[in-house]
Amino acid sequence: MFVTQKKLLMDFQNQRPRLILPILVVSVVVLLIIYTTQDMSTLFYRNCETKERSTAYNVGILLNKFFVEDVLLSSSRPPPGRTIFFHETTCYHQVSQFNVMNLTARQACAIESAGLNNPNFQVFVLFSCPTYRPLSGGQKLLIDAIEIYKNVRFRHLNIRNYASDTPVEDWIKKGDLLNSSFPMQHTADLLRLISLYRFGGIYLDMDVVVLRSLENEPLNYVGAHDNITLGNAVIGLEPTGKGHEIAELFLRDYEKNYNGKEYVQNGPALVTRVVKKLCGDNIVKLIEEGRTSCQGLKVFNSTAFYPFGWPQWMHFTEPKYLKETMTITKDSYLIHLWNKASYRGLIRVGSNTALGIYAKRHCPRVYAAAGDYF
Repeated sequence: MFVTQKKLLMDFQNQRPRLILPILVVSVVVLLIIYTTQDMSTLFYRNCETKERSTAYNVGILLNKFFVEDVLLSSSRPPPGRTIFFHETTCYHQVSQFNVMNLTARQACAIESAGLNNPNFQVFVLFSCPTYRPLSGGQKLLIDAIEIYKNVRFRHLNIRNYASDTPVEDWIKKGDLLNSSFPMQHTADLLRLISLYRFGGIYLDMDVVVLRSLENEPLNYVGAHDNITLGNAVIGLEPTGKGHEIAELFLRDYEKNYNGKEYVQNGPALVTRVVKKLCGDNIVKLIEEGRTSCQGLKVFNSTAFYPFGWPQWMHFTEPKYLKETMTITKDSYLIHLWNKASYRGLIRVGSNTALGIYAKRHCPRVYAAAGDYF
């Protein structure tokens, strides 16, 4: 009996060094949840025994790489007027500290196509809750494909902090946004306007594929859905001057006319209201006369950003529409896929469709990493 106990003790002592690393990894994960804003390598270094510090420090550094920084606390912030913004407002876990990136292949394509076609702009993807990079699996393949581009940055934000020193700072604190029937969409509608107010630049929805550079197009523009309505999936504004004034008008209108029950009230309808008030009701005239008719703000025709309306989203995903779609979009800056309608219309990778051809050309790394369907 004593021999058995002695043997067990010796086995435990022999296994002890092997147990240290797993225990440290579990401890790091726990502390990541509790202290999302702290430098984990430093925190662990202070709390480990001397002989374990080196291992703990290395584990902390490793896990630090998977945490997405706060955009306002990061040393690398969006350069004013030289940034393309994407906003992801879906928090998949009720406890925000557990959220891991979960981009679709099409969202990843939007990001890659923006970075690829605009190498002199920074592309910032902003998550509305604390977020971590995936450790493995297909999602990691997509993220790795995007982060090949040195001009792409992933960051998260705190909505209250992000709204500070903006016209909607006090309104955010009231909490009206929490009662929205469409919280993700209405949050995205607001955050794009805050980004443009803070930094200027270009906002893009995450259901687009960028087809050519936007770098040389002077800022201060929106695009028309048709001859009546303007869109908010693409907005470009200068960080100062008239662009900043327009961003302020957008934010003040958001607060004044916010409606948590209406899907488009705070989005395309808002942009249409503000631009018509600023420039007149005749959308066709604004398109035809360019920047001269609207205080320097350009209204692009529908071909530029919205070559097909949402009822025609299948033109991008069905082979029978290929020739017509490629002809109509040959001068477009990007295509808008209308994700709310098209998200179920996946295409097989390699299919002879407009989306397949454009994805292979403008987001080649993501398209290759997407698997069988895109």
